[in-house]
Amino acid sequence: MVTRPEIDAVVVSTPTKFHLDVVVRALEAGKHVLCEKPLGRTVLEARRIWDAARGSRSVLKTGFNYRHMAHVREARKLLREGVLGPLYFLRCRYGHGGRPGYEKEWCTDAELSGGGVLLEQGIHVFDLVRYLLGEPSRIAARAERYFWKFPVVEDNGFCLLETENGQTAQIHISWTQWVNVFELELFGADGFLRLEGRDSHYGPQRLVWARRRADHCRPEQVTVDFPAPDDSWDLEWEEFRAAIEQGREPMGNASDGLRAQQLVEAAYQSAWQRTWIDVPAFAPQEQEALR
Repeated sequence: MVTRPEIDAVVVSTPTKFHLDVVVRALEAGKHVLCEKPLGRTVLEARRIWDAARGSRSVLKTGFNYRHMAHVREARKLLREGVLGPLYFLRCRYGHGGRPGYEKEWCTDAELSGGGVLLEQGIHVFDLVRYLLGEPSRIAARAERYFWKFPVVEDNGFCLLETENGQTAQIHISWTQWVNVFELELFGADGFLRLEGRDSHYGPQRLVWARRRADHCRPEQVTVDFPAPDDSWDLEWEEFRAAIEQGREPMGNASDGLRAQQLVEAAYQSAWQRTWIDVPAFAPQEQEALR
């Protein structure tokens, strides 16, 4: 398929095991690629994809559609305007309760997916930490199997990340969250932002902006509701198309995908060693690709 001349772009949404082969073949054939997250099952697979993208003239976009969600877009705008002042920390709860037969689905099979809830869903949150708070420098994590009897992968992940500027991110990703939840909060010197909901069973998207009062009484709050349906998939596609037409790196590029994968792998390493793990710094060529 990827060698057919009438095809300009390829969307890769297979089980993660097959991302590497399909993405590399598509890039080598000169096709632009939108690859669902994660890029690979491991950092090694993600780096091979990153190498292929760097050696190609084609655009490769990682499927981080959460960056395009309405409340995330608004939060990013407010943060760039400095409404919270210096940022201190981020908190996130994200999860669902699975469904009957969940232990038989491909995303809970380590051979096909590469990991459990930290990789499958947590990678979105790790990307948002970088996008909204700052670049993580070290991580401490726990990966647990509480309810689902998966042979290998975890159904809960607990993480603390420390950024290069000393900020903290506190994350809980769960497949035993019996009522679906997505909630992300950012706190700074002058107030906080709370993002709620996602779509469907997670509830509608909402952003609460609270400004700290000088007398420390209850903050003044502004609530913005974003009606369904979620348009993040459409906007992700538009960003992919625009990057192709403009000959530029897309938001959520190959380097973003690789970096998020490094954070997930550091979390697994921390959970295994029961200690803090330093996250490898970006190499100069990786930093250049992010600009």
